[in-house]
Amino acid sequence: MPRTPFSRSVATQISSILEANLSQTSEPVAQQLWNAARPRMMSTVARAEGLLARSAAASTASLKPCSCGKVVCAGHCSCGRAFCPGHARSMSTASAAPHVQPAWATDERAPALAERLAEVTKHFPTALSVDDFMARVEVALAGYGFTGDNSIAMSNLCRDESCLILEDKIEAAFGSCFSTHGLGGVLTCGVIGMKAGLSHSPVVGGKERYVFFSFPHIAIDSDGKVGAVSRPNRPGASAACGALIACMGDLKRNGLEANCKQPGVHDPLEPEYSILKQRIARRLAYEKINPLDCSLVDMTKAAERVITSDLEYLISKAVDPKKADYAVFTGVQIHNWAADLNNTDTPSLEFVGVGKSYVVVNGEKLHLDLEKVPALSPRQLQILASASAAEGKSATAASAGKLVHEIPREYLMKRLGGALSRSHVDGAAPAWGSFVKTEYNDPHAGAPKMDSH
Repeated sequence: MPRTPFSRSVATQISSILEANLSQTSEPVAQQLWNAARPRMMSTVARAEGLLARSAAASTASLKPCSCGKVVCAGHCSCGRAFCPGHARSMSTASAAPHVQPAWATDERAPALAERLAEVTKHFPTALSVDDFMARVEVALAGYGFTGDNSIAMSNLCRDESCLILEDKIEAAFGSCFSTHGLGGVLTCGVIGMKAGLSHSPVVGGKERYVFFSFPHIAIDSDGKVGAVSRPNRPGASAACGALIACMGDLKRNGLEANCKQPGVHDPLEPEYSILKQRIARRLAYEKINPLDCSLVDMTKAAERVITSDLEYLISKAVDPKKADYAVFTGVQIHNWAADLNNTDTPSLEFVGVGKSYVVVNGEKLHLDLEKVPALSPRQLQILASASAAEGKSATAASAGKLVHEIPREYLMKRLGGALSRSHVDGAAPAWGSFVKTEYNDPHAGAPKMDSH
């Protein structure tokens, strides 16, 4: 069918209206997104001209303006669609528009992913699926000159093996991390330890670039139970974070004053745990929070505030902003795994409750709002996730502008050590057992122990 002048005029009209609407916005980010998307969008509109020509009468009737005066309105239509061709009814305000789940938000392979997201966001409203989080971080950082090729990532997570899921995602984007992991995420590396990692950074264009990730963690299983996590080949529910659960118990029993030790004083047999506990105790005392009123969610959020402050203090001592640019991302890692990992019908998910997000470029601090960074499409997220997990596709769903992606069970079991064979559990002695020494005289038996005075 030959092109008609009408189809081209409609395409031009749509483009002009979009450009006019976006040019009036006070959000520079929206203008930048339009400038980047315009060539591709125009190409798409141009390819659609034939379709527009074949349905000229219908197109003319459908392009009715919203009550706000725009032909294409992103938030006033009562139907709730983000791209509406012109229903006459409107909402009283844009903020009152309901979150309508898109048609592609359900995945038959893993139902109720959006409901799982809703359960997690009850406790952590800023939570993003881990792949969605990392995608937005990469996009935001690329705008300020940070890439996996010119930056070093420094990760500070809990020592728990369950936290390696997030570590893998970070390393898929930035290569091997310099880790400062501690029990419960407590930072004990000090300034020298921090500088050791920074000295490994690439130098590109005469500058070093560092990306700091810091997250304590918590489990909220698929049944919504806070603190519960299933582990491969371990019967019953385990706990996360065990160190923070122990801290909460000690602070509730003994109070804050008994645990507010002088900095530098710690238990030699429990160095990281005692440091973690006293730092949280000091923070709760400062904030006038009674530990008896704290849930595990409250304690985890307090730990995140403490560890973030510690990280920023160490950065101030270790980083020279004249020599290097850096970025900081903090929050809480959330394991939303199947309540029973033996149940292959229940997907396991991983989230990040977003805390602080900012870059420091040429000494200027710029705060980033990851909520305003657009999410990828489900197809793009599948491709991204496959770089740090298993081959093949896993379930993806969407709700309220966020994407949720399943952590493949095969990868999870392998990463956590889910192998089980008869040879490991039958208890039989090895054939070479008779050659093993059973006695040994230590020449340094009297050397000082960790808690020796």
